[in-house]
Amino acid sequence: MTSKNTQYIFSDFILQANGVLQHKEKQINLPPKELSVLLMLLEFAGELVPKDKLLDHVWSNIEVSEESLTRCIHTLRKALLEDKNNRYIDTIYGKGYRFCRPVASVTLAESLSRKCTIALLPFHINTNVDTQELHDALVQGLSHYSPYGLTVFPAAITQDCQSPAEIMTLIEMFRPDYYLAGHSVISDDKRQLRIELVKANNHQLVHREMIDIGADLDIGKLQRRLASILPCHIPDLNWGGYKAAPLVSRDVTISYLNARYELHLHTPSSLKRALILFKQCLSNYPDNAMTWCGLAECYLAQAQLGLFDQKHALQQAQIAVDKALALDHYNPLTIALLALLSSLNASYSIADSLFIQALLLAPEAAEVHYYYAWHLLLSGRLNEAITASELSMRHAPTLAATIILNIWLRFLAKDTHSAIALGKTQLCQYAQEHPVLQNLLAVILSWQGDHKQALELAQAARESGEESGGCVLIMVMFISWLKRMVQAS
Repeated sequence: MTSKNTQYIFSDFILQANGVLQHKEKQINLPPKELSVLLMLLEFAGELVPKDKLLDHVWSNIEVSEESLTRCIHTLRKALLEDKNNRYIDTIYGKGYRFCRPVASVTLAESLSRKCTIALLPFHINTNVDTQELHDALVQGLSHYSPYGLTVFPAAITQDCQSPAEIMTLIEMFRPDYYLAGHSVISDDKRQLRIELVKANNHQLVHREMIDIGADLDIGKLQRRLASILPCHIPDLNWGGYKAAPLVSRDVTISYLNARYELHLHTPSSLKRALILFKQCLSNYPDNAMTWCGLAECYLAQAQLGLFDQKHALQQAQIAVDKALALDHYNPLTIALLALLSSLNASYSIADSLFIQALLLAPEAAEVHYYYAWHLLLSGRLNEAITASELSMRHAPTLAATIILNIWLRFLAKDTHSAIALGKTQLCQYAQEHPVLQNLLAVILSWQGDHKQALELAQAARESGEESGGCVLIMVMFISWLKRMVQAS
């Protein structure tokens, strides 16, 4: 939960702690409902916020239709000056909304970070999974979050708590802040796990959720889901620090956000602008781990597109990641980048271990899943790489790099028709006239034999003025010539 003394900075906007939205020198007063919707979208920036959650938060116990929420979103889009080339709020049809721009939150009056104790009770699951083994694994998984203020009671204390009397005895003796219970049920012929987070002092139910677990329980997936639930429902508990940018001044913060926005665009020119902006931020404030991460990401992305000498790019990325680690060695994005660099050096087992840690810390971070997909591809696990890239797309459907990677992975898996269909859809939806996507789709179309459409796309990419357009035009012509030679022979 975010403090009431928090202001949010994104693009050229600042949402002040008093609820006034500032755009450059202009102040915009939002109506109360619209302000509440915007605050929730900003608090969960980059994540899908379900319609029901928004309706419950903004209108509490009042019965309203979804049209009220739709009107609020429309008003917000007008206030944010949104158009098709300048998006802030994504509509996830039938589900909810997502704020798609990088956001920095700055707490104006810092308070001491709270500690939180939690007792994880043994989950009752009617599967072949050993209950004690599952309990040990979940306690071990949550223990990774101790640097973020979460203290998990050891399994030795909680493993025998089965009955209500035993639970009451545990609470009276050790006084945890919360306890977490789980019980499997069958609903609509599906096996589900009912999770309940409860305040220990008065046994108030804080959150209740059903999770599909299927016949074979995936313990790692369950660990990640629990890790994403707790910071959403326990005040002041937060391990998603990769989203924050606590910088030295407002100007530096805005420069950082603009740099990350350019990085997310993932075009040759935007990556060059991002590199310059990140370097400017570091010259003014070198003590921010996320800025060093952004710099490393720029080097890696430019090397991937052939815009930077790969050996030099890896060296610079390693230097930047080392700087970030020295500042914050618990940052999940930093750990993911270190893992990817390990994978690029063929240290796949080390990379696996690091990615497990990064995914535990940030189970819904699109960037972490994106870099994990690259590692899986590098280590020869193509199908798993496709799954990871699709998870990244699910969490951030406008992230151009993830879209491009997913299309490339489908092509490598010889699912050419699916790759082409996705590429065409994305060119119309989230990546309009994106030169790298145009280039990639041109190559795949040419490989498929549609040389005319491929040349049109490559020509459009070249006319955009981006550096990679001409190279891909030559590649398309070469593939066309090569196929004719093969057919002639």
